[in-house]
Amino acid sequence: MKQASKNKPSSRNKYLKYSGMAFQMMATILLGLGIGYFLDDHLGTEKLFTAIFTLLFVMASMYLTLKDFIKK
Repeated sequence: MKQASKNKPSSRNKYLKYSGMAFQMMATILLGLGIGYFLDDHLGTEKLFTAIFTLLFVMASMYLTLKDFIKK
C-alpha cells in the first residue's frame, strides 16, 4: 500500500511545480522586455524592439509552459 502513495505526487509538490512555472514565465517575459529595452536605448528606436521582443518571449514562455503541462 505504501507504493501507491509514493507514485502519487502530493498537493504540496503540485503547488511547487505550478508556482515554479509561473516564475519561469515571469523571468522569460522580463528577459525579453530587458533585451528589447536595451536595444531600443542603444539603437535610438522608440519602443519598437521592446514590443517585438516582449511578444516573442511571451510566446516562448507559453511554449515552455505548455510543454511542461503536456509532460505531466
